[in-house]
Amino acid sequence: MKRALLLTGLVLAAVTAAGSELAAGWQALAGYRAAPALQVFDRYLAAADPAVAREARFGRGVALLDKQPVTFAQIAEARALFTALADSGGDDPAQGARFFLGRIAQHHQPQPDPAEAARQFRRLIAEHENSVWAQSALGRLALLELYGPDPSVPPATRVAAAEKLLAHTHTPVAESELHLAIAEAVFFHRLPAAGALPHLLAAERLGRLDWTARTETLVQIAELSRLTGNRPQAAKYYRTFLAENPRDLRHYIVRERLAEMEKPAP
Repeated sequence: MKRALLLTGLVLAAVTAAGSELAAGWQALAGYRAAPALQVFDRYLAAADPAVAREARFGRGVALLDKQPVTFAQIAEARALFTALADSGGDDPAQGARFFLGRIAQHHQPQPDPAEAARQFRRLIAEHENSVWAQSALGRLALLELYGPDPSVPPATRVAAAEKLLAHTHTPVAESELHLAIAEAVFFHRLPAAGALPHLLAAERLGRLDWTARTETLVQIAELSRLTGNRPQAAKYYRTFLAENPRDLRHYIVRERLAEMEKPAP
């Protein structure tokens, strides 16, 4: 449900709202009411204004993926709507349609197709890099790079491929999400943990982490700094953690680690 809400928020932030009459449809989707949203969008599928009609078709596709239970027929219709939109323009509905084609291949098909999902996301990024759709696609593409199904790809190669995507980030949110994903992949693939430290530091500096992610990131930075011998940096992040999380169960051990870091170096 949280993922669906995030995607609906992305739609609300990106669509042109060519016709204010369609706003009720998007608001219904934001409230998890796909059936009323479909009724709104369906009224304008043949609107005289082409921009309104395109947005209505896009809205219908999104609502079909949100209407529970999602059937194979709904997925097929949504894919057809998105394909027609994505291949017939470069406006917001076209960009959003390309994004959702990637999402369908990644998550909605009976058999996921990571290669097709990556292809759609790469094309969106190549053609509309600065758009909100492309910036959101970067994190999805990074996960495909980092955890793709091909066992012959070495973990270090996966991380390097994801790091190249950082050059395409243009918003603090996209950059932070990508840094955090790379750091988590370093841990997951059991690569040298020090390789995660620059990405954790970058994500923390960008200031776009939610409370849970920030709490974990502060601890990880402090621990990795301690293990790599950077005592002042470790102490700084231990202090920040203690100040921001006075009731955390790790408080005692963090205080011990901080006291250790504040002693003169041996």
